[in-house]
Amino acid sequence: MSKLFVVGIGPGDLKHMTFEAREALESAEVVVGYTTYLDYIEPLLAGKEVVSTGMTKEVERCREALRIAASGKAVALVSGGDAGIYGMAGLVLELVETGESGSPEIVVIPGVSALQAAAAVLGAPLMHDFAVISLSDLLTPWEAIEKRLAAASAADFVIAIYNPKSRGRVRQIERAQELILAARPGETPVGIVRNACRDGEERVVTTLAGMLDHPMDMFSLVIIGNSATFVDKAGRMVTPRGYESKFRVSSSDFRIDAATPQAPDDNGLTQNSKLKTQNCKALMFCGTGSDVGKSVLTAGFCRILRNRGVRVAPFKSQNMALNSAVTPEGGEIGRAQAVQAAACGIPPHTDMNPVLLKPNSDTGSQVIVQGRVVGNMKVAEYNAFKPAAFGKVRESFERLTARFDFIVIEGAGSIAEINLKAHDIANLKVAEMAGCPAILVADIDRGGVFAQIVGTLDLLEPAERAQVKGVIINKFRGDPTLLAPGIEFVEKRTGVPVLGVVPYFMDFKIPEEDSMALHKRAEVRKSGSAEGKIHIGVVKLPRISNYTDFDALDAEPDVALRYIETADEVKGLDLIILPGSKSTMSDLYFLMERGLFREIQEFRGEIAGVCGGFQMLGKQVHDPLTVESHIREAMGLGLLDVETTMSPVKETHQAEAVLQAAGERLAPGCAVALEGYEIHMGETVVGPGSSPFAVIVRRSGRDLEVLDGAVSPDGRVFGTYLHGIFDNDTFRRSFLNRIRAGKGLEPILDRTPRVEPFDLLAAHLERNLDMERLLAICGLAGSQ
Repeated sequence: MSKLFVVGIGPGDLKHMTFEAREALESAEVVVGYTTYLDYIEPLLAGKEVVSTGMTKEVERCREALRIAASGKAVALVSGGDAGIYGMAGLVLELVETGESGSPEIVVIPGVSALQAAAAVLGAPLMHDFAVISLSDLLTPWEAIEKRLAAASAADFVIAIYNPKSRGRVRQIERAQELILAARPGETPVGIVRNACRDGEERVVTTLAGMLDHPMDMFSLVIIGNSATFVDKAGRMVTPRGYESKFRVSSSDFRIDAATPQAPDDNGLTQNSKLKTQNCKALMFCGTGSDVGKSVLTAGFCRILRNRGVRVAPFKSQNMALNSAVTPEGGEIGRAQAVQAAACGIPPHTDMNPVLLKPNSDTGSQVIVQGRVVGNMKVAEYNAFKPAAFGKVRESFERLTARFDFIVIEGAGSIAEINLKAHDIANLKVAEMAGCPAILVADIDRGGVFAQIVGTLDLLEPAERAQVKGVIINKFRGDPTLLAPGIEFVEKRTGVPVLGVVPYFMDFKIPEEDSMALHKRAEVRKSGSAEGKIHIGVVKLPRISNYTDFDALDAEPDVALRYIETADEVKGLDLIILPGSKSTMSDLYFLMERGLFREIQEFRGEIAGVCGGFQMLGKQVHDPLTVESHIREAMGLGLLDVETTMSPVKETHQAEAVLQAAGERLAPGCAVALEGYEIHMGETVVGPGSSPFAVIVRRSGRDLEVLDGAVSPDGRVFGTYLHGIFDNDTFRRSFLNRIRAGKGLEPILDRTPRVEPFDLLAAHLERNLDMERLLAICGLAGSQ
């Protein structure tokens, strides 16, 4: 008797197929299916007759499968997911009912549906009643789809959407969002899963209001929560079934309040106020001034807690920095918080530094809130904006506390700046918001440490002073017992205990963030003979940004790197680097004013430009919308055949790239993928007189192909938008070895990758701090 198996093969990964599906394929003489689905099960098709058709050929496939089965052969008709859910089973049975294809025995083999696969990836969003709706209107009138969406929304079903978007069908998902928003709040959790449970799987947890900010296509499935759906500490969607009330489940760690549905933000972290952590704790490290070591102590304490099994995250409400980092989602934060996140063993997130200020003039800054630029503001404008900014600070902090057990907060500058206190959103106001103690950090290396401590505490109001529960003396060189009389005096005078004296630690450094550190660099240069070295000059632009791009070069044993500001400093250099800039147009004029413009044009050595520096190397920079300044057009150095037009949209991405042919000539033998990040406002077009430097193959977790940078015909000048290009050991080594060879120097063939020694730092702090007392202050007494 002829037989037709209608086989659901699951998501597309062989390990998710059922035994029954495998047995059906093994017993079939002929396998019929859509080409892509057949590719998924190719290892199971050996020795079979295979009939494949393309997309939209479902009727033809079913008819052919029935025809072959009617001839007496055993046939397997492959259906993706589950054959009975938007699959081939129904169509086969319809055709059999018409009698046009004979009547072979039909056996429907179930499989894991795309709905089940996506739900498993997201957590448990389908634990209560749900509706499944396809937005494809090829077979169903759109008017009927709209009615179903509206009805499911009003009835508070969890809604799963198949076929949300395609190249020619983009309006439907927008209309679906409108209909559902009419019945549900914008904070309703939404999960988007692409390629669930197979290669290329992508997962985003967002909100109903923010769902359209994320990519979707025919391989995506969207699940929209109901009024009870929440997101747990691990970022998973959960729709409660009601077991809590039935079995009176209780926990010291959380409670569920189904009356207040909340959701994650557009970047995927919890924004859920239903899951309140009762014992979430925090501690702030604040300072007697800037650069006293708060960032390093924060990172070290994060690692100490992580080593004790505490789920910990860093937080700095407001950061002012020349150097920033990019999160996996493409948001921009201070570099220190990215390093601190690494100390916690977690990816960086914009909630860890919700407000970032990047100075772009003497009196103003670019203001970045939760990873995105909101505008350029003068001091008075920003002070007026601070109440709104603090609302975002509170919002970000609450999301972190919903996800982590402990938050280590870093203050900013001095907590005793009387002139700034009224507008403070970075120090003790944040500690008050968090309901946490503060530890005051003082820097003995700069002198007057006891005056720093006593003076700072004396300038605080009584309520503020009560928040400070301990003092740490940092960066000590010498015998700490010599400080005993001073420590005794401080404790007696202030009533605040000194928790330890931390010796200067040379094995760990947080990437610098401000111009103060850059000024120190200019004062302290490598000593010793200039012979046998590669001499690199980084132009110290007035609006320089991300100069940490060159730390790896500076760490090379035979590199003498210095920051230059005048034309006479160019002499003797092997390589000039134009760094990033927060105002390319203005800094181009700085080059002209200092005589560097002509000097760089006539320089015969190697020249590199990163981001804004890359833009300067081109022929012209246009700013028709006055994004950066009032200057609408500036002539570039003309060393690369490129032109740049500024745009108001800031591109921020973590990126992976592969060198193009011209880039490979710059770094011979560097065929590995490069990692870096992009932060720029502008689009650069490369002309025929230059060649692309690299091709970006991944941005913010998405695969793509975008050409980056440019290289001059002689290979002497190159530019790129990739910050961190020199942090790639293979590229840096190959690039410098080419310069070494030109100078007759020996190549460096091996370079041990640099590792951030978080555990060394943690051990250093544990040796020198009263950890028992510090943990008790944190409410973590007895933590091992």
